[in-house]
Amino acid sequence: MAKLNAEVDTATAARYRARGYPTIMVLNERGEELDRVVGYYRAPEFMSQVEDYLAGRNTLASMVAEAPTKKNDPEFLYKLADRYADHGLFDDARKEFLVFVAMDPKNRSGRTDDAYYRLARMARKEKDYASDRKYAKAIVDRYPDSDMYRPAILEFGQGYSKDGQYEKARVIFLDYAKRFPSDEDAPWAREQADTLAAKIAARRGA
Repeated sequence: MAKLNAEVDTATAARYRARGYPTIMVLNERGEELDRVVGYYRAPEFMSQVEDYLAGRNTLASMVAEAPTKKNDPEFLYKLADRYADHGLFDDARKEFLVFVAMDPKNRSGRTDDAYYRLARMARKEKDYASDRKYAKAIVDRYPDSDMYRPAILEFGQGYSKDGQYEKARVIFLDYAKRFPSDEDAPWAREQADTLAAKIAARRGA
């Protein structure tokens, strides 16, 4: 077993397309990747995934092989897109997520909002901030009752902030903190607004 800090060893992280943390790669005896587990899981669920991968079940490769016979199965398409995203294969993930959201525009599955959020986060990681905002705004405009509504507002603000549009970002963060004062992310939103205020002042003084 080997462990590395992907935020320090960025070259290795890029080589293996580690886009989320933690990323645990499951290898065979030849050191070849069978699949990966991204994020935190309870021990029983984690071990179940690893055992599946070692047995060749539920791997990305096995899902890709199944894809031609399941192109009309939205649940499968969502899972496939999710797996592509976990592997850092954003172009493939984006294609499948967009097919999925087109199949379920009213969010009957309860996952269309999640798909748009993944699309937004992927776009931000690729520094495509216009697309980041577009996908986040899709959630805000179309799914106000979604559990992704508030995260989407914050993502929308981050899209402006990362794009250097500090004034617009600050308005969004201030509005969030005002509208949802009891939300666990409200203090973070206020911190972002304060940080952006300092950046705006420095820019004006430059």
